[in-house]
Amino acid sequence: MNYVKVYVEHSALSLNQLFTYSCDEPVQPGCRVVVPFGPRELTAIVAALAKEPETSRKILPVSQVLDKAPLLNDELFELSGWLSDRCCASVISVLKTMLPPAMRPKTGHSKVVMEQWLEQGIPADGAKLTGKQESFLSGLQLPVPAAQARRISASMTRSLLEKGFLKSVDRPKDRDLITLPAKDVPPELRPGQMQALEQIRQSKASVFLLHGVTGSGKTEVFLRLAQEALEQGKQVLFLVPEIGLTPMMTQRVMARFQDQIAVYHSYLSPQEKYAQYQHVKEGKARIVVGTRSACFMPFDNLGLILMDEEHDASYMQDSMPRYHTRDVVLHRAAHHGCKVVMASATPSLESYARTLKHVYELVQLPERVNFQMPEIRLLDMSKETVRDGFSQTLLDAIQSRLERKEQVILLLNRRGYLPVVRCADCHDVRICPDCGIALSYHKKENRLVCHSCDRSFRYDPVCPACGSTHTAPVGMGTEKLEDTLQTLFPDARILRMDADSTRKKGAHKALLDRFSHGADILVGTQMVAKGLDFPNVTLVGILQADNALIRSDYRAAESAYEMLEQASGRSGRGEKPGEVMIQTFDPSHYVLQSVRSHGYQSFFRREMQYRHLGDYPPYIYMAMLVFSHSKPETVMERARQAVSHCRDQRILGPVTISMRQQKHRVRLVIKDRDDDRLLHTVWDIVHALGHGPVKLEVTMHPLRLEE
Repeated sequence: MNYVKVYVEHSALSLNQLFTYSCDEPVQPGCRVVVPFGPRELTAIVAALAKEPETSRKILPVSQVLDKAPLLNDELFELSGWLSDRCCASVISVLKTMLPPAMRPKTGHSKVVMEQWLEQGIPADGAKLTGKQESFLSGLQLPVPAAQARRISASMTRSLLEKGFLKSVDRPKDRDLITLPAKDVPPELRPGQMQALEQIRQSKASVFLLHGVTGSGKTEVFLRLAQEALEQGKQVLFLVPEIGLTPMMTQRVMARFQDQIAVYHSYLSPQEKYAQYQHVKEGKARIVVGTRSACFMPFDNLGLILMDEEHDASYMQDSMPRYHTRDVVLHRAAHHGCKVVMASATPSLESYARTLKHVYELVQLPERVNFQMPEIRLLDMSKETVRDGFSQTLLDAIQSRLERKEQVILLLNRRGYLPVVRCADCHDVRICPDCGIALSYHKKENRLVCHSCDRSFRYDPVCPACGSTHTAPVGMGTEKLEDTLQTLFPDARILRMDADSTRKKGAHKALLDRFSHGADILVGTQMVAKGLDFPNVTLVGILQADNALIRSDYRAAESAYEMLEQASGRSGRGEKPGEVMIQTFDPSHYVLQSVRSHGYQSFFRREMQYRHLGDYPPYIYMAMLVFSHSKPETVMERARQAVSHCRDQRILGPVTISMRQQKHRVRLVIKDRDDDRLLHTVWDIVHALGHGPVKLEVTMHPLRLEE
């Protein structure tokens, strides 16, 4: 009798422990099994084998072994334990995150779709081929999908199967996700690019921060480094923060390297994710281009990790386990002994501070490839003539671009039509019943949508408070901006890129293709600020820039600077000079002044002073704990109990924040200059209070504070 120690699929932190079962079938660590757990049967993953049980309690047998071979190699299994510890999350939640949906240790998970293939068989005794059968068989390039053979001749295929000349096998259904573009010709490197490459090649450092202004040629440096790693027989991981950037980056990588590439992001179907994962596991793909989840791909010979736009908050997962991709990347690089190159025009304060302490090596590209930065103009809206939310200066600039057949990008970081629906008579505001925050009106769907929980409601023009049908327009979202622009410029071809217009699979690529083929104006949220490279864009307009600066979060200024500087970088990337117009009521704000002068260092110095005064990262480590329960007094009492577990640490809260799913929530922030001590304190709280009716969610090193 053999015994297995497993993690069951239940992700509650109170069950983050190994359970022992007996197993008669051969099984290895890393395989999934089905086990009885209370009144149910749950999927579990085997962590270890044992000859004898370590408990005197009755040992139940495994109900079913699901895998013949381990789903995870030793490195990934070790990574799951490390990440569980660092994120204060259950091991099983980490494993679910690491594996594609069709392979997750979860009851009712997506299944692998199989299809029938034909291979060379062993003929039955005395079986002979007719002339037509012999000709048909010789024409098949085995192995071949059975459906393809049957399309040629179903009767011939059936006969050859019956005689044994063909045999049928099931294989996971696969499909090619990528249309191969024409091979590109690498451009001649600028002196700055050559210097950056040589510095990374010659340095003995393992982690680099490539700080280059927008349009300085960072991607070409990435591609040259990738080429060198491939020539050494190594694998390359190429990370981008957003799904919208993946098609453009994939096309560039494919144009350079042509094949042996896997693509992995959240918009793939479970079957497509499984196929891409298997390509890497079987060594068929040598380059992986993907978003956050691609950092868990099963590499066995990783030679280089490239992380584009390293500052982007999308690299932080906002559900359990709340990990930052950068931490996973650095851990995996240490295991494989490979270099990590992170790049950004607006590096995170944490990363840039680490270059000053020589934890990372700084590599700089201070000039654009075309040697011209766009001119930045701050439009003071208190002095401008305003029409439909636009300054007349910006409207005139848009008109001039349309006349010159040049393109325009407009950024408004608020989707929907009306951000707030308020009654003109009684001033009542429509509120999400789950979250307690204002609902936004989406005209196309004629629905009210909560941008926090994404719940939507049918729009009723009648005010539920007073019965009035008069609505006071408050603010503007991208949907209304699109309508307004179409009225102001009726002949312009206008596209909108936000979370609503890109919900369907392939929508990002389709929108960008349409824009590259002649659309005039691209309107969008912060999606349009990231990574887009269109040489005919000569004007970027940013509306309501002040909204990014008035958030109460400690990273508001940094997030605003990143978004504004990145958006500005979309203008003037070709031969034509670019211009950027930022509408603001506070043009003297240090963030806007830093953007106007493209002065990252001046922003960094100023913001670091505020962080030091406020005792915020990178001068301190933080953990955020959010408690939730249906009764406000119960959840507040639990948060106060958590405070009693803290020793010599600075505490912010507990404070009540917005609701979720009709649950009251209380936030507690713990600060400590010792990261290990902070982690130990949080685990103490988890073990003492992470069970029962009050739900506890932990975020180590949060990039934003829940509000």
